[in-house]
Amino acid sequence: MCVFTISAESSSAEGKSFKTAIELLTAFSGESAAEYKPHFLFHRDARIVHVEIHAVATTTTTARYSGTYGAETQVNNILRVKTADGFEAVSGVDTYYEKEFSDRHLLDLQDVVEDLLALETLDPVEVGNLLAQSKPHLNDEVRSSIDIALWDLAARKAGRPLYELLGAKRESMEPYASLPFYESLPEYIDAVNEYAKLGYKVFKFHVWGDFEKDSSMVELVQQTFADSDFRFMIDLEGAFALDDAVALGGKMDEGKFVWLEAPMDDTLLEQYSVLRSELGQTILPAGYNIYSADFIRRAVEQHSWDAGRFDVTVIGGVSTALELMIIANEAGLPIEIQSWGHALGQAANLHLMLANEHTSYFEAPMPMEAFEFGMKNVIPLKQGRVFAPKGPGLGIEVDWENLDRADFYVRSE
Repeated sequence: MCVFTISAESSSAEGKSFKTAIELLTAFSGESAAEYKPHFLFHRDARIVHVEIHAVATTTTTARYSGTYGAETQVNNILRVKTADGFEAVSGVDTYYEKEFSDRHLLDLQDVVEDLLALETLDPVEVGNLLAQSKPHLNDEVRSSIDIALWDLAARKAGRPLYELLGAKRESMEPYASLPFYESLPEYIDAVNEYAKLGYKVFKFHVWGDFEKDSSMVELVQQTFADSDFRFMIDLEGAFALDDAVALGGKMDEGKFVWLEAPMDDTLLEQYSVLRSELGQTILPAGYNIYSADFIRRAVEQHSWDAGRFDVTVIGGVSTALELMIIANEAGLPIEIQSWGHALGQAANLHLMLANEHTSYFEAPMPMEAFEFGMKNVIPLKQGRVFAPKGPGLGIEVDWENLDRADFYVRSE
């Protein structure tokens, strides 16, 4: 279990509202402003002149991720912008629906197309601040789509992968196979053995959210793989009360299980503090409610988690993620970023993970090929490690001509 603290000296980001991407990058990476200034200069010949929005989905990603919820459908919402000087950029944000596919996110993005075409800056932080004033109703997924695309654009103009622009000192990391929910224990065991053939050694289980069944899972895994070097994680999707979380965590061998994720609702910070005091097991939140700097600070002050968690595609984009990581890093709080979703969203999260030295694992949703539809290249796995795509920006190329082969496809431009 790690210990982290926050003090007056370590909270320099408190109350700070970054005005530019250069300010944000220098605070995060420690590099000089001169390193970044050329990549965020604006002139009229670089303005956005074309915007496309694509909502794409296949039935292969429809699955359950908890015994307490039904199956969810996923839609990959792709934002594509082109500039007057010949550059283009993309982002991909997944949205989830209980029953049918929906183009709701596409419709929400349509509301800001005219704003994007009228921009007099392409600095993602400046644009975010402008939209916060002119379009305060925008949801976090829409803000994420815009912000990620603008960071992709800046990195493409710099001719560098995004992780390099963010100051990363590494180009690969260890992944874990994040498994969907299965109906029976043997299916989980079979899935571990199957995905181990691809090179994975760490596996996350989305389980029932039922104490007896989840306890049986822990016991079976520890018995079955006692002599292997495999390691595991449990994701409860916030299903437990404190007593059951303590009891299940107490059954988990710390040498075999990496962490216990989302045992309770993220907002129960005081109860998370009690849970950490009762267990030696590493405790993480789900990350669904971690959208603000204030929330991260309160969790740090209350010693609620061993590591924080969020997803760049749902918190407002790279800009928000960098601000949260600055606060977490100053407090000594690791951040294990979520990357469930299609390849473009995975790539955005991976670039951030590589740039943050206090992130240990990349989440690879299984089966990976289900999340790669419509992409010309994907995140490579080599010798048990994932590597960021080598191209500039996010590094993922979209197969625009074949998107309409999806089970669900809507386009707007």
